[in-house]
Amino acid sequence: MAVTLKDIADRAGVSLATVSRVLNNDPQLSVGEETRRKILTIAEELSYTKKHRRSAATGHKIAVIQWYSPARELDDLYYMNIRLGVEKEAQQVGYTTATVFDTHMEQIPNDVSGIVAIGKYSQKQIDQLQRFNKPIVVIDYDALANGCDSVLPDFDGGIKQAADFLAEKYVKIGMIAGQEKTTDQKPVSDSRRETFTKALKIRDLYHSEWFMMGDYSEKSGFDQMQRLLQLKDRPQAVLIANDAMAVGALRALHEKQIDVPKEMALVSFDDTSITHYTYPTLTSIHVPTDQMAAMGIELLGRRLQNPDLAPQRVVVGTKLILRQSTEN
Repeated sequence: MAVTLKDIADRAGVSLATVSRVLNNDPQLSVGEETRRKILTIAEELSYTKKHRRSAATGHKIAVIQWYSPARELDDLYYMNIRLGVEKEAQQVGYTTATVFDTHMEQIPNDVSGIVAIGKYSQKQIDQLQRFNKPIVVIDYDALANGCDSVLPDFDGGIKQAADFLAEKYVKIGMIAGQEKTTDQKPVSDSRRETFTKALKIRDLYHSEWFMMGDYSEKSGFDQMQRLLQLKDRPQAVLIANDAMAVGALRALHEKQIDVPKEMALVSFDDTSITHYTYPTLTSIHVPTDQMAAMGIELLGRRLQNPDLAPQRVVVGTKLILRQSTEN
């Protein structure tokens, strides 16, 4: 059986991201020399090799732009999963990658053949990317109107699945939504709150006092759940717009000794690996980040072969995964 990055990470006692970045000689990685040597030694002991479906003779080098910093990635595994997936898919088709964090576009090498941009970007930032005059694929943001191939999850479909499920079991339903800003501080439009609001209004279940706004960080999930818990009349169930905030919300509930799901049920969005390790495990809308990454690399490959193709938007389906944080 082929050795994977996870095998090395488990042996070294470090994260997948750290292993990936060490093995790819990421110059921005701040890690001790002892840890670096340990990872490289284990990789050699396990005879780890990078597998390619095609020959590296394609010769393409691509830039992978991550809008998060490495520290923020650790708080929200969703974007880490997309980045690792993109890097893996790129290697498997013979591309070399140069990864840039925190939207530091000045660090994009001049010799790249294309760009995969992960996350949310302002109009100014899209314009900056397009000035490189290279094929661009944006993952998790719809930049089709700017002429960029785009891959994004079916946010609305996932939210509607959550609304259907919760409305069958509960009458007092709230939400911790999220408001993001690009790295140049421009607000990002997010349909999740609006879609959930509409779904509840149709059923006459919408109550604005049970809707809170975080910023997709674990801390904001904790803070907003504390606000909900201060209300005399609390919701029976809460939809939370990502896993990081759900973890924070769950911690707030534990501190107040609120039983989940008997006293309050939780549904999250993204379904990263953390949902399996919380107590209770989290019901979540699964977003197939591996498929999004694969599609991003496929679109970039098509664009490299034929620059005159019309830009495409690919929407990847989402699915509600039931676990212990809801009454099933």
